[in-house]
Amino acid sequence: MFNLSLLNIFDEDISFENKTVSLSTDSRTYSGEEVFVCLTGESFDGFNFIDEVLEKKCEVVIFKSSEENILKMEKHSEKYSDVTFIGVDSPLVALQEIARERIKEFKSLGGYVFGITGSNGKTTTKEMLTELLKAAFGSEVHSTKGNFNNHIGVPLTILSADKNCKYMIVEMGSNHLGEIQTLCEIAKPEYGIISSVGAAHIGLFGSIDNIFKEKKSLFDYVKNNDLGNSKFVVNGDDAYLGKIPSDEILIKFGKSEMCCPAFSDGEVRINDSVVIKNVNIHEKYNFNNLISALLLSISVFPEKKEQFITAANEYKIPALNRSEWIDKNGKKIFLDAYNANPTSMESSLYSFIENIAKVNISLEETLFVLGDMNELGEYTESEHKRIGEILKTKNAKHVAFVGGFSNYYDNGFKDGHVYLEKSQLESAWPELSKKCKAIFIKASRSLQLESLIDIT
Repeated sequence: MFNLSLLNIFDEDISFENKTVSLSTDSRTYSGEEVFVCLTGESFDGFNFIDEVLEKKCEVVIFKSSEENILKMEKHSEKYSDVTFIGVDSPLVALQEIARERIKEFKSLGGYVFGITGSNGKTTTKEMLTELLKAAFGSEVHSTKGNFNNHIGVPLTILSADKNCKYMIVEMGSNHLGEIQTLCEIAKPEYGIISSVGAAHIGLFGSIDNIFKEKKSLFDYVKNNDLGNSKFVVNGDDAYLGKIPSDEILIKFGKSEMCCPAFSDGEVRINDSVVIKNVNIHEKYNFNNLISALLLSISVFPEKKEQFITAANEYKIPALNRSEWIDKNGKKIFLDAYNANPTSMESSLYSFIENIAKVNISLEETLFVLGDMNELGEYTESEHKRIGEILKTKNAKHVAFVGGFSNYYDNGFKDGHVYLEKSQLESAWPELSKKCKAIFIKASRSLQLESLIDIT
């Protein structure tokens, strides 16, 4: 939510009153928001779908000012004389500019902005930081919903915050160089976390060095705009994040750092006064995400340390098809069907094998299901093959590969079950899975492998 008067920046002849309003960009889900922004693309223009929005009493419409649209606007104005139409060169740029103005206002009133990015774990870390801050500040905390982490999602995140929000957590995603910098210029974060640097979207970036450069731009922004109270957290054990030079705002943890967490089953000792005892998290990489969120929370608000620790002890991974453990029909199932890239696939496999060993489930009783890893470009064949080779070295016995790249996996593993279509895997599933006590399922979102749970 935001003040309607922020829209006065678009036309000197407009003078909107001070009034709290909400905004929408999707006519399919429009539900009475006062402001509607007609986004455009190569093959669509939201202004073509404005009739239903106008019928639901929208007050302000921002649209692309073209000759065709101006003629449409004049006709709409005759029928809806109480609606204000604002023509702009780019509705997307206008949306971003409104968000910038909202952030200026937000920070002038003492608001805090936290930015989170990373190749893997950024959404999980965002959820963790949100819950920790809510433990201390309740409904004053607002964060990115779903995957609204791009050039459209970040402005929508900012503009959907309640008027009583004081702590804003903004997740920032990127699939090309320069996007994080653009998002930072909109959200203006003062605090941040980079969860990891890995091969996500490597086909679009060209190299992991470029991915590191892109993720590090969040740290660079926070550092360059520090007013004396900024803080930033990274895992120093990450091969790339460990290269970031020491800085007054930077908090590193890991084996090579003074802040060196000690892990044991369900417990992490960060130092003598900070101990996490959480039996709900089983993966070391998720404990690292929780450490990042906790260290940032405590460094910014040290007086709330005990509340943050209690929240960290009680935290549970939400059921978002990410690193989710499911017990069904006597089977322990690890499901991560939201995203997959070589880095996350490798770390998930190692963690899963370690965890099933703790409950005395052998590899003979375990099924591995691996699906496509997308957006790898020229690395597609080699990275799928490499993951297959890892499974072979780990002595996996029962393996199924699914998707268009499944043969690449099997080039590394040699004797897995290959299913080019998910429907083929689903047909084979009853026989494939019936004798297994543990199942590993991970793939990119396009395959939607969570459907396997329903037939298990």
